[in-house]
Amino acid sequence: MESMLLDPRYLSLHIAIVVIAVVLIGTLIHEMKKPKRDPNEDPDTKRMNDILKDS
Repeated sequence: MESMLLDPRYLSLHIAIVVIAVVLIGTLIHEMKKPKRDPNEDPDTKRMNDILKDS
């Protein structure tokens, strides 16, 4: 019995798995490198803070 890893019929499956893994790891690295957004820059947060200051 030949191993599934070496069987050429499963080549497209292996390519798809590798592509999905690379995209997921790339997305993870990209999201981790992005600077964190300041929640106070959100207009809804600013409005809520103004309402809380006034009361």
